Amino acid sequence: MKEYKFISQKRTPIKKDEDFEELLNSYAKTGWQVLNTFVHRGVVKAILEREKKE
Repeated sequence: MKEYKFISQKRTPIKKDEDFEELLNSYAKTGWQVLNTFVHRGVVKAILEREKKE
């Protein structure tokens, strides 16, 4: 069984693409994979997926 997580890039002037990349990499270390990314109203959003730990 899979589980999913929805994350978005913070909308602050000091947050940059590298910060979002760092956030995605931190999730990858715990088994999350990016399933999809998109931009909505200028904010990058991502859907993550991993095998559910039971």
